[in-house]
Amino acid sequence: MPDSLRDLIHAYALSRDPQFFAPEATIEQMPVGRVVRGRTAIGAMLRSFYLEAFSNGDERIRGIAVDDIRRIGVVESIFRARHARAALGIPLTQVEVPMIGIYEFEADQIARGRVYFDVVTLLGRFRADTATAPGEGEKGRG
Repeated sequence: MPDSLRDLIHAYALSRDPQFFAPEATIEQMPVGRVVRGRTAIGAMLRSFYLEAFSNGDERIRGIAVDDIRRIGVVESIFRARHARAALGIPLTQVEVPMIGIYEFEADQIARGRVYFDVVTLLGRFRADTATAPGEGEKGRG
């Protein structure tokens, strides 16, 4: 296990290994209001996002900050990938999603996490690919 909180959060950010979470940890995906409870469920969520929903995924860590006294780590990253399969008539698209994760540590494990990601950016490409022609369907948008 890494020695410092900075090393711990950096190792987690590079691996996204659920073993960094406490057995009863929670992580909340803030933009969608989803709370995932327990290391096993968190592992399934990470696997689904990073390995199943997208292909050719690459996450670039932009910055890491820590508060050693409060035992909090923050990771800023950009996730780039291609949707793994077409869905709802939406073709495969490339995405680039800014993300921020705030992680509260107890001992050497993450006890609570909050992840913020830009849903508008994620869905923006869908809208661009499925948009109507200029002048069509303009009424009622707001």
